[in-house]
Amino acid sequence: MRTEGFKYRDQWLPNYFPSREIAPGRHLRLSRHGTTQILTPEQDRQLEEIFMEDELYERLERTGHILTKTNALETLDALKTWHTLTYRGPALHIVVLTKRCNLNCTYCHMNPEHIGASPDVFDMKPEVADAVIGFALSSPSPFINFEFQGGEPFLNFEGMKYFVTEAKRRAAETDKRIDFCVVSNLMLVKDEQIEFCREHGINVSYSLNGPRELHDLFRRTRSNTGSFDRVMKRIREIQEKFPGVLSTSPLCVIGADNAKDLIPMIDFYHEQGFQGVAILKLKYLGNTVKTDLGFDIREFLKYYIEALDYLLEKNKELGASYSERMVRVLLSKITGKFDCGFVDWRNPVGDFGSAITYDYDGHILPSDEARSLRHEFGLGNVLDQSYEDLVQRRETFKSMNLSLRDRDSTCRECAFNPYCGVLPVLDYARTGNPAPVPHESEECIQTMALLDWLFARLEEDPIPLFRMLPGMDDKLVATAAEIDAEAAGG
Repeated sequence: MRTEGFKYRDQWLPNYFPSREIAPGRHLRLSRHGTTQILTPEQDRQLEEIFMEDELYERLERTGHILTKTNALETLDALKTWHTLTYRGPALHIVVLTKRCNLNCTYCHMNPEHIGASPDVFDMKPEVADAVIGFALSSPSPFINFEFQGGEPFLNFEGMKYFVTEAKRRAAETDKRIDFCVVSNLMLVKDEQIEFCREHGINVSYSLNGPRELHDLFRRTRSNTGSFDRVMKRIREIQEKFPGVLSTSPLCVIGADNAKDLIPMIDFYHEQGFQGVAILKLKYLGNTVKTDLGFDIREFLKYYIEALDYLLEKNKELGASYSERMVRVLLSKITGKFDCGFVDWRNPVGDFGSAITYDYDGHILPSDEARSLRHEFGLGNVLDQSYEDLVQRRETFKSMNLSLRDRDSTCRECAFNPYCGVLPVLDYARTGNPAPVPHESEECIQTMALLDWLFARLEEDPIPLFRMLPGMDDKLVATAAEIDAEAAGG
């Protein structure tokens, strides 16, 4: 019964990547190693029939969407490459230099202490810093990034200086490359401290929740006054005196009180000269729970998707490449050969496997979000635990294992499985159960909504979206030049 021009089921194995219609007449199939195929309905059906056309067979064989004698080893190598960052060892090490803070933001998930609280109690001590450095350098990852957090980390600037100096000294005795960044509210930071950051290549990130009236809704001092004016003043001073030290994309947390103002906020960031923004839904932790700031994910997504549409159209009108962080993350997945370095949006999530958090007292946690849930997710203390001990314990990888999306039959049948990223720590905070439930977990719902939006827009006009990736403008110009040169040559 064989016919010329077709391949039959005994010549290939389906990889069972589910199909999803992303636009009229366009179906998406993602391989487990991140490659995409956009198919017509007729082509899509052939994956579920007893034979397929030779041309489609060859196309799917090249991308590993089917397994054959020719591509089996290559496809497994591609799967290993996709998970490069999953199993290379933790590279991001979040170091809480102090729990003290001059702000008491209504959405803060860190449960910060008052600025006047005792440094002896709530600042990281040198002996703890020494143990953290040793623990982090035990990771097999060739690259180590230390991210300083708080509270307000510059409140323990002496601790920061000691940590950087000692980490550099000890890293020089190994073959590891280390880097530093710090997350600050900028209000108390001094010029000499920023100069230290510049000298040591420490990138400074910060939160800016839109214009004054929106920023001050959330980011308030202990005396309940707004912080916008002081933050903006310091941003401008630092940009002028120390160009290149500050991040070009501020962090912006969204709740029910400011979601409806996302579009004016984008205009504000654009007008202020920022290159992008990270739009974050508030997390149900810490002060968010205390102040009852819960915000339904579907309500958030309504405003978020509207804002992304607006941002995309604004870029088209202005010829700009202003971007949003999660769009960049997913574009990196689509265009790359390995899952990107953003530890919160991977399958599996990067808890401990790719990132570790060290609280001010040396307590070890699998993620930043777990700091206010130490009773459930704590892994011990660097003063009496070694990396070698913890990496051998299954319990260390509890949240990472729970995040694997092949655990659930619904997730196995989801077209977006390889690009997913659920956070068991946040599911526990919201529901008391760390096992994410498909189509109920907020991160699952957001993944599906954002990927539906992204692939639909890519089908309509991919160039404005790809321009959101760093350096993509230069690559597009170079590609256009190559095409012109080939056309001119005949």
